[in-house]
Amino acid sequence: MAGFNPYFSIAKRLVRLRKKPIIVNRLGAKWKLYPNDWIDNRLLIGRPFEREQLAFAQNCIRDKGLSVFFDCGANFGLYSVLIGNNISELETIHAFEPVANTHKKLTTNLALNGLTPKATAHNYGLGAKAETLTIAFDASSSGTATLDVDEQKNPKRHFKGRQQVVILPFDQQFTQTDQRAYLKLDVEGHEAEALKGMEKYLENNKCILQIELWEKNRAQIESWLDKRGYTAFHNIHHDIYFTQKH
Repeated sequence: MAGFNPYFSIAKRLVRLRKKPIIVNRLGAKWKLYPNDWIDNRLLIGRPFEREQLAFAQNCIRDKGLSVFFDCGANFGLYSVLIGNNISELETIHAFEPVANTHKKLTTNLALNGLTPKATAHNYGLGAKAETLTIAFDASSSGTATLDVDEQKNPKRHFKGRQQVVILPFDQQFTQTDQRAYLKLDVEGHEAEALKGMEKYLENNKCILQIELWEKNRAQIESWLDKRGYTAFHNIHHDIYFTQKH
């Protein structure tokens, strides 16, 4: 099997024998991780996860002198914690995670790294309007949750959990102008609605966007952003990067 590594195969199973969460140091940060969670397990055994994307994000923030990081779909805080720890010049972090249990993990990991003074963990999702929606999630993987109604019916995915979550438009909460910001969107098919809710912020601030784009949404998103002065300039796997044309 291409890419098969027997060490990781054995290690993930051994780690799962431990049922309780573990506080560990990984990637230069402190984490409370759950051995039976898919993403937490990867971090525990040292298996690479989005290393290219994380490095690129940090380079963009440093090189462009960006001062604000918005982590939209923050999960347990991988991006917020590492970027917050590694870039001391970054003034403010806003992390959004609508699933209640995952939000608790996020707040814990921010606190473990002393990031609470400059990082806020918001327990709501982003959309075009204020509403309450049903999110489907896989309890064995905190990063697997979606508001996409069609995807919730996908028989290949294990969306056995359901939860009502609050959705708010980004522009209702953030009205600043002339900020220099990096926005990471990993919202599992809800990209279009999240972007519609931040239209004013994107217009009034200097932004770089990292969007994990589902292929079925890519043409729509690229067209919408193009009309608002944003163009794609890089990609890493399914993550597409956008910046203002001028």
